[in-house]
Amino acid sequence: MDEGTIALTVMTGLLLISFIGLLVWGIRTGQFKNVEEPKYRMLGGDDNDEGGAKPPKAGQPGGEEK
Repeated sequence: MDEGTIALTVMTGLLLISFIGLLVWGIRTGQFKNVEEPKYRMLGGDDNDEGGAKPPKAGQPGGEEK
């Protein structure tokens, strides 16, 4: 085997180990639980203060003048 094949094999192994490690981390920390919630939270009203940008007030850039 030449050096190029060895380098490609090592890089492929490192990428595979990294991917598997990130997948295990995501599963253990609950990143894949309830994947449907964000789209409903985005469509919800402004009464939900969890995250999201608030509209600008009058007098601020992007706000309405009254």
